[in-house]
Parts: sequence; structure tokens; C-alpha cells
Amino acid sequence: MWTLILVTFIVSGASTGGVSTAMAFLDFPDEAKCRTAAETMSRTDHVTVGEVGPHPNISPSAIYRIIAQCVAR
Repeated sequence: MWTLILVTFIVSGASTGGVSTAMAFLDFPDEAKCRTAAETMSRTDHVTVGEVGPHPNISPSAIYRIIAQCVAR
């Protein structure tokens, strides 16, 4: 049995923003499936929520990173 550990970090782009983290665990029957899922899930990207306009920017852009690691159990 293999377990995929996913750790997600989100860092706000606002000067008053912060950092958020989350963890998830997924079980796989073999290493190959776990590694394929890990490669698919791992990424670093930039996300913007909401449109820029005349309203206050209540959801500033953020950077997120998903770390995926397989471990044997």
C-alpha cells in the first residue's frame, strides 16, 4: 500500500494577507499509481480570484504550491 501526502500552501499577494496550509492523504495499491498521481498534482502557480474593476479588491491574487510525496506503508 502506498499513500500520497499532499500539502498545499497558499500565500496572499496582499500586504495584509497571510499564509494558509492544508494536508490530504490518498491511498494507492501500488507505487506506480501513487507516483503518477504525485507528478500530476505537484505544481506552483499564481491564482487571481475576481475581476479587476472599480470595486475594492477583496480577493487579491495569491501564489499556491502543492507538494506531493509518496510513502510506502
